[in-house]
Amino acid sequence: MKDIFRASTDCAFNFDNPLDQIATALIDPGYLYLEDAIQPSFIQNLTELLEEKERADALTRAGIGKGLALEVRSEIRSDSIFWLEPQDPSPVVVDWLALMETISQHLRRALFLPLESYEGHLARYPEGGFYKPHLDQHRISPTRQVTIIAYLNPDWSDNDGGQLRLYTDLQKGIRGPSIDFLPHAGSIIIFRSADFWHEVLPAARPRMSLTGWLRGREDNPLITVH
Repeated sequence: MKDIFRASTDCAFNFDNPLDQIATALIDPGYLYLEDAIQPSFIQNLTELLEEKERADALTRAGIGKGLALEVRSEIRSDSIFWLEPQDPSPVVVDWLALMETISQHLRRALFLPLESYEGHLARYPEGGFYKPHLDQHRISPTRQVTIIAYLNPDWSDNDGGQLRLYTDLQKGIRGPSIDFLPHAGSIIIFRSADFWHEVLPAARPRMSLTGWLRGREDNPLITVH
């Protein structure tokens, strides 16, 4: 984890026990946002991988839904993505997947979450790109338990837009209060996939991230942490 997380006195991350900090935040308030939490060198490697895949025309338009119900809906989301695969030999992918497994193992022990796997993709939003309000957990397959997003955008300012808007009232959803988070390079946000509505606001320039989910078994019922 030390090769990925950044040991900085300016970061609120508890590097002595980061896994416990994640678990505690998932209990209450249900989310954790940290600026400058990831090593700049690791962010640069992820960015180069995304740019390499874009040059190779390996990005695909993201859709909504799952399985046969998956469809591209440009009025809902406008990003293009590249899925990470366990067999990918890229060191940055190997290291990230290992970190996700470490976090997953800890949350299984600490919160008794039925976590079985990880899925994630690099995402690129074009200028003006957005993603309308949504939950990350599919209605027909409630396997996604924990959302983890890392941002890759250097020198990002309020004027660049592209904030992640997280709706914080679990009952009111998009009719309730919200918090906006800028997608600064090195920032990371973690939250309960089934509970928090969120959206990506329009960005004034291309926006990059690594978005993924810790998942339960396909036959597991929804288990939320309260």
